[in-house]
Amino acid sequence: MHKLILYLLLLSTLGFSQTISFEKALNSTLENSKKIKQQKIEIEEKNQDLVKIKSYSLGNLNLIHEASKTNHAGYVFNYKLSSREATFEDFGFSQFKEPINTEPKDLNYPESRKNFNSKITYNIPLFTGFKLSNQEDMISLQKKAEEIKLNINVNHLSLEVLKAYNNSVVAKKFVKAAQEAKIAVEKYETIAYEFYKEGLVTKIDKKQAQVKKLNAQSTLIEAQNNFELSLAYLSFLTGIENISDVEELKSYEVDINEQSAFEKALETRDEIKIIKTANDIYKKNINLNRASYYPNIYSHLEYGINDNKITSNDEKDYYLALIGIKIALFDPSRASDLEKSKLEYKKSLLQKQELEDSIKLEIKKAKLTLKAKTKVLKEKLKAKELALDVLEQSKLMYKNKLISMSELLKQEAIYRNNEALYILALYEKSLALATLNLAIGNNLFGENI
Repeated sequence: MHKLILYLLLLSTLGFSQTISFEKALNSTLENSKKIKQQKIEIEEKNQDLVKIKSYSLGNLNLIHEASKTNHAGYVFNYKLSSREATFEDFGFSQFKEPINTEPKDLNYPESRKNFNSKITYNIPLFTGFKLSNQEDMISLQKKAEEIKLNINVNHLSLEVLKAYNNSVVAKKFVKAAQEAKIAVEKYETIAYEFYKEGLVTKIDKKQAQVKKLNAQSTLIEAQNNFELSLAYLSFLTGIENISDVEELKSYEVDINEQSAFEKALETRDEIKIIKTANDIYKKNINLNRASYYPNIYSHLEYGINDNKITSNDEKDYYLALIGIKIALFDPSRASDLEKSKLEYKKSLLQKQELEDSIKLEIKKAKLTLKAKTKVLKEKLKAKELALDVLEQSKLMYKNKLISMSELLKQEAIYRNNEALYILALYEKSLALATLNLAIGNNLFGENI
């Protein structure tokens, strides 16, 4: 019964576990990344800013209804004038024959009055010194910068996934190597035991093999734990649970023969694109600050009905058409703002030159690193193959009682160490390739962006 339950649990676990490809891991990571989602929202925010700034040139139309009641002399008189109901009596003409310094009661102490004013207003800027058009251009450039930043973060996150995936593959290879080492040592233990029974070797050989077996078991446990940890991190990145296995090491070649890597980077690197966009933004900001030197022309249109009650009587209606012009005669701050924007533009040009120098160094380092890792990989492969040859010869020599068990185990350890170094060299070369691809402006797959 217990065995059946364990068997069913095992089947259930296997049913939910899965082997994941690098492409699936990458797609899932990019799809589930909170940071990528936030950046896409920021791009959409820029779209809304564009809609907003474009709407300013269309003006705004408002429907306004105001209801009030007051005994304020000024308001009451104005309300009567607005509804075309003012009479000479409202001016105080009933006390016309009294002395000139008489304060008319009808004018100063009117009865409280209700007023209802319904109107439609339309305000539109006619000329802003090119301020709106420059602001629209700046927001478009800011949106472009956000899109480039998104692509930069996609590439950086892709590299992180590549590291995590290949690290899992390497951890898997270490598990396999540890399993093979354990099997090999168990064979040595068996051989030593058989030789000991025949009196061909001492207890020392047998005990040395047993010690090596215990160490091999410990190494296997550690390798399995590292593999599980690497899968756990990969699961964290991708958002996919129950990842049980990975496929082969992912590596993408880089082709830089079409043109020099530096020239290509200056054309395709996102960091260059984003700083060029920043240059354009600062340049537009200069034009934006120049807007204060131009006159500002605006218009206000208004149509309404004003009375002491809600009415649609067209005798109570009025209209207002206004065109205004505003010219700043004295504003010392605008010269400072303009000069500051010019300095910011100059600084951004220097930052671009600084970035170009940095990219040149980055590419040089990436090329040298790849060259070194390629050479190291070849050497590690040769070393592994030679160590295997020595190990095979050592096995024959031990069987012929020409070397001791300790020497055989030593050669086994040397081979396993060289095998591990070769696996690490494969991993490091794959990262060096990806780093160079990103450095020259490709994505990590070697494709032009």
